Amino acid sequence: MGFGFNLFGFPILLLTTIGLLIYFFATKKKVVLAILVGLWGVTVLLFILAAITAHFRTSIRLTKQDIVGEYRIDTNLYSGTNAKWQYEHFKFFISDNDSILFIVMKGKEIPNKFYKHKIKYSAGPPDLWSIEADTTHHVIQHRPTLYRGHNKFYYVFHSDKFGNMFFRKVEN
Repeated sequence: MGFGFNLFGFPILLLTTIGLLIYFFATKKKVVLAILVGLWGVTVLLFILAAITAHFRTSIRLTKQDIVGEYRIDTNLYSGTNAKWQYEHFKFFISDNDSILFIVMKGKEIPNKFYKHKIKYSAGPPDLWSIEADTTHHVIQHRPTLYRGHNKFYYVFHSDKFGNMFFRKVEN
């Protein structure tokens, strides 16, 4: 339940409860108690459902082991010939020993150039990192931005030449 319920719903619920209690004590009709029980029962049920859905809406918390692996261009986020070309020409691996291997390919799976650098994880969660290199390929020149969902995540690299490039971990 959000701010709107606290601002409008809860005062209305309290005023309705007070009104029904006054009516009950004046008339002694048991149906009024049933209405109160139902009203508060629905309210409690809605609070429980809101708490459960809030739990499932939270983003995943990544560990270093979640990040280690192969990454490819996600052609589902932005499809088309440009995304397909990027998929065929770029991929990278993050290893257990805090390094990245960025591969530029000539076409489908034929490596052309390799860029291997150390990566430095942020002081907080390990899902944020940067490449420790003075010069490198323009795709991985800038720190990636992490986007997390309920059960998936992806990194976006900004290339001055290609714009934003969306990399998602390859599921084995």
